Amino acid sequence: MRKNLKIYIFYSTILLLFIASCKTIFKTSPYQEYLKSLESADLANSKMAILWKERGGKAITSPTQEIKTPHQEEIFFKDHTPQALGYKINYKKGRKYIFSIKTDEKANFKIFIDLFEGDKNRNYWSLKSADTTLIYENQDDKILILRLQPELLISGKVNLKIVDEPKLGFPVSNAGNKNIQSFWGMDRDGGSRKHEGIDIFAKKGTPVLAVDKGTITRVQETAIGGKVIWQRLGISQSIYYAHLDSQLVKDGQIVNKGDTIGLIGNTGNAKRTSPHLHFGIYTSSGAIDPLDYVLLNNTTTPTLKNEIKYLGEEIIIKKNNKIIPIKILAVSNAAIIYENELGEIENTNNVKLEKISNQPKFKTQKYLYAKPIVNDIEIGILNPEEQFTVLGKTDGFFYIQQKDIKGWVSIN
Repeated sequence: MRKNLKIYIFYSTILLLFIASCKTIFKTSPYQEYLKSLESADLANSKMAILWKERGGKAITSPTQEIKTPHQEEIFFKDHTPQALGYKINYKKGRKYIFSIKTDEKANFKIFIDLFEGDKNRNYWSLKSADTTLIYENQDDKILILRLQPELLISGKVNLKIVDEPKLGFPVSNAGNKNIQSFWGMDRDGGSRKHEGIDIFAKKGTPVLAVDKGTITRVQETAIGGKVIWQRLGISQSIYYAHLDSQLVKDGQIVNKGDTIGLIGNTGNAKRTSPHLHFGIYTSSGAIDPLDYVLLNNTTTPTLKNEIKYLGEEIIIKKNNKIIPIKILAVSNAAIIYENELGEIENTNNVKLEKISNQPKFKTQKYLYAKPIVNDIEIGILNPEEQFTVLGKTDGFFYIQQKDIKGWVSIN
């Protein structure tokens, strides 16, 4: 009886732990919660909500742009058209990416920031969600898609910043990228072996720093590495520091990131070279290239393109021999993101303003359409007896403003 009671308590405890964990396992993202709220309000099948979901899906499968870090972008979301922007990022396993958004202080709306992992077959699955800041790191190279999408019927500006940092600290005091002068894969011993690490050169006696918190597992001297130190990080990686002049730690010692563990030297088979640290990373699968894990990156916020002054405005450009209006949706340090005359989101690096010189004449009233498509949504009627302005033109249509209404009018 007592044995059965123990078994019952054991399985009851497991069940309670599983139920508690389900809150985390099956927790939905803010984006999914918003979709549920639309369904609860019987709005999920409205034209606006359907378009909102379509734009959100397209931002994942057809991202607006592929970006490199550091990246900064100013975005304008307007209330009458659902929008979603997608960004493709080629993630390297040695890096830590930080995505952050900031809304206008006067704005009062929620914007969803979601990160997706993808594969070579363009299959994507949701990974992380956040409200303002999202941090991502992985043990493998990945294709990432970042999606930004606000709630429906929202207007406001958002600032996006993306930077990446090395996962580990730099292992040599007061040194940087320029001190790395020998890289992964270079020939050693006449080509009989390859370099399994990087060499960081500095003056003899320069402090060697622990790249992260971990346990010192070996302090020894070998023929090749000279005076070496091995440090364990978690359960998956071992850090190798070689050619030291002095070792300042002991086996089993726990060190923190930035602690001095030794001094630069040229011991072992480096006696005929300038003092340097051989730095390596080893996993259960063997040595890996450590460069991205320590390479310092420029995190200074890049300057936005000059077209930032047009953010949120409609301007006229010439494209493919068409003079058309576009709405500037986002401006970054690398590109201009805009919505063209058909409501599709595109990007370009160069936007040129154009003017219309000819003024057409109409004898009868004309429908003003939302898009240059026959029988599109009618948003007004052009009165030829009142003043109007031609803002642009495309195949078979003029883009016209009369009073406060802008729309497309068939030329025929």
